[in-house]
Amino acid sequence: MEKNYKNYNMFWDKKYNVPRILDKEKDKMFIQSNDYKYIATDLRPVFLEEKLLLLNMFPDVFDEKIFSSSIWANKLNRYIVDGVAKNLKVNHRAKELRESMNSFRNKLFSLEIKKEHFLEEKKLFDRFIDVNKEHLNNLLMSEEKDKEGFPLGAYPFIREVYEKYPNRLSLVSFSGGKDSTVTSHLVTKALNNPSILHIFGDTTLELPKTYEYVEQFKKNNPMTPFFDEKNEENNFFEMCEEIGPPSRVKSWCCSIFKTGPMGTTLGNFDEFMLTFLGIRRPESSSRSKYSRLSQSPKILKQLVALPMVDWLDIDVWLYMLTENLDFNYSYRQGFTRVGCWVCPHNSDWSTFLSSLYNSKEFEKWYKFLIDFAKKIGKEDYEDYILDGKWKARQGGAGIEKSKDILVESKECINESNSKTYHLNKPINNEFYELFKPFGELRGTYKGKTKETYLISKKTNEILFKLLTKDDSDNVKITIMESKDRYIINKIEKQLNKFNSCMYCQACNSACPVCAITVSNSTYHIDEEKCINCLKCIDKFDSGCIISSALKIKKGS
Repeated sequence: MEKNYKNYNMFWDKKYNVPRILDKEKDKMFIQSNDYKYIATDLRPVFLEEKLLLLNMFPDVFDEKIFSSSIWANKLNRYIVDGVAKNLKVNHRAKELRESMNSFRNKLFSLEIKKEHFLEEKKLFDRFIDVNKEHLNNLLMSEEKDKEGFPLGAYPFIREVYEKYPNRLSLVSFSGGKDSTVTSHLVTKALNNPSILHIFGDTTLELPKTYEYVEQFKKNNPMTPFFDEKNEENNFFEMCEEIGPPSRVKSWCCSIFKTGPMGTTLGNFDEFMLTFLGIRRPESSSRSKYSRLSQSPKILKQLVALPMVDWLDIDVWLYMLTENLDFNYSYRQGFTRVGCWVCPHNSDWSTFLSSLYNSKEFEKWYKFLIDFAKKIGKEDYEDYILDGKWKARQGGAGIEKSKDILVESKECINESNSKTYHLNKPINNEFYELFKPFGELRGTYKGKTKETYLISKKTNEILFKLLTKDDSDNVKITIMESKDRYIINKIEKQLNKFNSCMYCQACNSACPVCAITVSNSTYHIDEEKCINCLKCIDKFDSGCIISSALKIKKGS
């Protein structure tokens, strides 16, 4: 029977005082014995640096013995200490420390961890490795087939996929987090090839320790070609001033500072690609449906392979500790994830750790959020920020730019299939660029009036007509098929894009054939590459990520 992460649970090994990963069916004999106790569905190790933090946060709960204790935490940040769950109200305690954060930080930073504690930590992890070595061997070496027909083991999977596509450019997407660190090592070891290309997507918003780790990784792996890519033309804080901070509902930052620049970089490669990613199904419900090998929905010439798609957090740590891999120091501080430190999806615990360890950057962000809350008219602005209500923000209510992006239209009385649209700036060459995805543009002048026909490349039929004047901010659009609401909706999305465009580069990842290039304040579509699939228009609500971020719901 095929195994996946749902088959396994964490049980406390009373003899060795560490968690053991057991199969709920195969390991029933162990589970039913008195030597093991169920504790969680997944766990992460708590390192000495986080233990020191807990000791100072909860001096009435812990003493010096904490450093020799076997401590682990689940996804809800519930701590298991020597096999016993501790009901520590860490978020409540973190809020209490807000007023005295500076003194708490100074005290914490003045303390040092003794050398003998590091030796004890190593012995603890050695026991953890030893009791779970059979499980790890299965994760790495199993030849049993999954539902997609691939070997369950990471090593044989990587080798099989690599050998199946020998003419593709193989690369590893590297973030500086634990999952990409393990993926990198798995691929390099399975193929016995340290020269696999690595691409680091620098969002410009990574934790300081992430940048330190990435540089250390490069030094430790001199044979590995390493490429850094980032959005050089946009500044996160400046964009926040314009359109407000990202929220859980409108998280525009990822498209602009991660997938957009990555799309630009990958689009510059002529080769077809095989990209190894550290994505795992247990991470979220949306990722639980991912295939192990799939065509990238964003870039047609890219295949995506997921070597550890069914690994749990504890599996990732088991591998790293077994292989003695260097990793991002932020995990030792207690961070459960090391993505963008301003992310609205970050937990309260991550926010607390950012304020503690990255105080300079955090204070800048906190000040911006307070000023933003005041600007949009929040009377309880401090509570609005401290209680995380800004993370649930929807649209551009209170933001000046939200008034400027609206496309006004009116029906033409004598022509039921025509509308006149008023834009927020004069029509220019870029305006016509946005209509290339529909087909071929053929324009003629009648005096100062320009008639542009959009012709389908598939049927050679006229789809619609644009009527414009030089330096005017009005356009009359006539649909050849008056009932074609489908095309009207897409046209209006492109008008939204023209009104809203800030050259943010999010559109660079919106085209599956990499026909769109946004750089140096220009928006260009390569007609030779464009296949007129219109996916770039439907990628974002309203046609444009900026317009979507600023869109105000009716009744708001």
